[in-house]
Amino acid sequence: MSAGPDFAVAFRALESLVESQPDGVTGEIARGVFAMSPRARPRHSFSLGELYHHLRNRFGDSSPGTPPDWLFLVDPETRSEAAYSRLVPDVAGWRKSTTGWPTPDDPLIELMPEWVAEVLSPGTRAFDEGPKKDAYGLMGVGWLWLVDTEAKRIEVLENVRGKMLPRASVESGALVAPPFGVVGVDLAKLFWA
Repeated sequence: MSAGPDFAVAFRALESLVESQPDGVTGEIARGVFAMSPRARPRHSFSLGELYHHLRNRFGDSSPGTPPDWLFLVDPETRSEAAYSRLVPDVAGWRKSTTGWPTPDDPLIELMPEWVAEVLSPGTRAFDEGPKKDAYGLMGVGWLWLVDTEAKRIEVLENVRGKMLPRASVESGALVAPPFGVVGVDLAKLFWA
């Protein structure tokens, strides 16, 4: 009787493929599925920058001498061998009081963020809403926001026992969504007119 496939070996082979991608191409692995994506369009970059800016100013800033509770990073590389996944969320947030913060010099972050956001674009939508969303659930990410620049809305998903389940859809007005509550920005300001 032959042994089954060694998924850890296959995962490491996929990681070599990720690391061999040229500049300007992002390689990711979601539950053993490899995907490549090009640099973001200006519309995508604008929404990503605005979201990061507002969250950082509201939750990731503090008075001098007092560290903030939230740490936000743009395009951090996260890795979970148990979930056969190596992903680059558009924005990720770690909360010191719950998940703790990753160490600043790790090239691959294995401490899963409490929250991530993916800004959807035509080239990444299917991957972000499919394998990548499922991988975030298995990796232990608590909350996922899918930021739709075309429909100008944010879909909020929560991790329930390893599955990312829909919790809210924010389409207008002030941005109020878990895990943050009131973000303090009009949702329309996140999207290129």
